[in-house]
Amino acid sequence: MSRVLSLSALLVFLVPYAPAETPAQSLRDYVVQGANRTAYGIYVGNKKAGWEVDEIKLGKHDGKEVAVATSQSYMAVMVDGTKTVLEQKEIDCYELEGEGSVVFCELRVIEDGQETVRTAVRQGDGMVQTIQVGDRKTERKLPLPKDTLALQRQLEAWLRTAKKDDAFDNWTTSWDEDAIDVKETYTFKEKKPINLGGVETEAFVVQTLSQGAKSNEELLGDARPLVVKIGVMEMRMEKEAVAKKLDENVDLMAATSIKVDKDLGRASRIEKLTLELTGLDDYALPESPRQRIVSRKDNVAVLELSRDRPADRPTTLGEEERKEDLKATTSMQSDSEAIRKLAKEIVGDEKDPVKAAMLLEKWVYKNLRKTYDANADDALTVLANRAGDCTEHTLLFTTLARAAGIPARQVGGVVYVGGDDPSFGWHAWSEIHDGGRWVTVDPTFGQVNVDPTHIKFSEGSEDQAYLNVAGKLKVKVLKVETKRQGRPASNG
Repeated sequence: MSRVLSLSALLVFLVPYAPAETPAQSLRDYVVQGANRTAYGIYVGNKKAGWEVDEIKLGKHDGKEVAVATSQSYMAVMVDGTKTVLEQKEIDCYELEGEGSVVFCELRVIEDGQETVRTAVRQGDGMVQTIQVGDRKTERKLPLPKDTLALQRQLEAWLRTAKKDDAFDNWTTSWDEDAIDVKETYTFKEKKPINLGGVETEAFVVQTLSQGAKSNEELLGDARPLVVKIGVMEMRMEKEAVAKKLDENVDLMAATSIKVDKDLGRASRIEKLTLELTGLDDYALPESPRQRIVSRKDNVAVLELSRDRPADRPTTLGEEERKEDLKATTSMQSDSEAIRKLAKEIVGDEKDPVKAAMLLEKWVYKNLRKTYDANADDALTVLANRAGDCTEHTLLFTTLARAAGIPARQVGGVVYVGGDDPSFGWHAWSEIHDGGRWVTVDPTFGQVNVDPTHIKFSEGSEDQAYLNVAGKLKVKVLKVETKRQGRPASNG
């Protein structure tokens, strides 16, 4: 069963959690006993921006009885005055024999009107997934997911016997990633009595780590969440009618932006920036020649940022790392004919990786319409739409760079946003490796060697540790060095 940590999940009508089964209990009996329909409200800040309804029950697939787990969700937020909507429905069928493995899945996602359907069917000891986006259809072979009914039973049994700081490794399935198995480690904190719908029961408090992101959760005995908190996001178990009553015009930027105490002026003129960051907790901010922490005490860190500069000791990529940053993926189809042809047309005979990246960045910047309501999760769709926000610009640029033979990766973080209410807002850009160092490229802003107001928090789409500090960070400006008429000027 898949589980979304970033922006998802909460209850319809309450079903008491299933008591411990006897050793002889079959998977069928386990599903019958635990059948439920649960709804959640999804909050960003203190406003409800979405809902999710989950259900598990017996059903049929290819004429055989199976366990059918269904999850349906809806999210709507405003980003810089533009409404963006995400709808998703997933159906997973589990066999009632052996470990209770997945035999079928259909994941249907509609982002701002663009539909993607992923269907996976059992074939031998693995699965074959078909991905349909408009008229485009592709297939890939997958291993059997590690998520099983037996694993779900083990998690429930562990909850009932766990002691403080005990850990349990669970697996969920992310059907839109290259590696579909996503590990989540539960660490037990405490057990506490609660009143649920007039019934006295127990809640199990855990912290869950998945892809670097830590969530604080209260679970029922069958592992259904009552509350999940991570950064500015929260899932709350609610009755279905309540869960689906959303607040209007939930402003995602207002909820996630980081206020700054001083107007930095034009970011393009800044040569060096020194900031005081509060709220990092134990988060390890990535460091590089352009971004380094000069001091850190308790919960306060002093961060120095500059433009890219040659490293004191140039480093080449190892063979495995180079392969990783050149490979085609389900979201970055750098091996497709359309992408390879376009990359060749743009780059031509240019061999210098930085100059080639500049040509690619310029093309993406000029040819993609800037909008928040054209979300897409793969490069070919971005290319077809010719539109998107920073994530689409970054996705297409990174894919084109790989097609041109340049090692490239997506990175995420925050960037300075000026105006009447200056702040840092969450943003995405790229890095390419020129043979001796990583060079930053922002195809949304049209920058190679990004300005010092870009603070990197993550590398790659699977690095979600930044969620731990979203909504907690505070920024104070200590020093700004700008360049005037060819000479650096300082204002602190």
